[in-house]
Amino acid sequence: MDRNPLQGSVVPFARRWHVIHEIDLIRLMQEHRDRLALATQAEAIADGLPDRPATPMMAAFLTALRELVTKGERADGDYLAAMLLNGHEDPLAWTLIDHVRHRHMADGAAARELIAALDEGDAFATPETLGYMLRSFFTGCRRAVDFEGLTIIALAGHRLTPEARALLVDALADGVAA
Repeated sequence: MDRNPLQGSVVPFARRWHVIHEIDLIRLMQEHRDRLALATQAEAIADGLPDRPATPMMAAFLTALRELVTKGERADGDYLAAMLLNGHEDPLAWTLIDHVRHRHMADGAAARELIAALDEGDAFATPETLGYMLRSFFTGCRRAVDFEGLTIIALAGHRLTPEARALLVDALADGVAA
């Protein structure tokens, strides 16, 4: 008879236990900073309407939008899921992570629409429409970043080190202050 002497002990649970350090969040926090910088650029363009921004600023904005779309197509949230789920079948956790993915997909779709509007036509001829598109985009980006931070705090709970928690809370506080 094959018997696993560790079955039913706390060892398998301990093996899955994962403390999340601030170093585990660095990549996500950099992605958040990049997304928030892009949102700030979109807001600056929207605030400047009906005037067209300088060509270098517009080129940098379009390049950043294209990078967001490319990153969004490659990133599927596996890192976030691996960090937060730890192999557990928690329906709430899966729902929150799916919601994060959908917010990122919505940002990518809005970025593609902006690229099309700015590349294919004179979007500045209808500043009201362009302003609405830009404001929807940067509001969505900021909400996605905030929701992802809140998801990490909610799902990681006591597995976050004090430094990691402070990093997330500070980022959320900065978003509220902006």
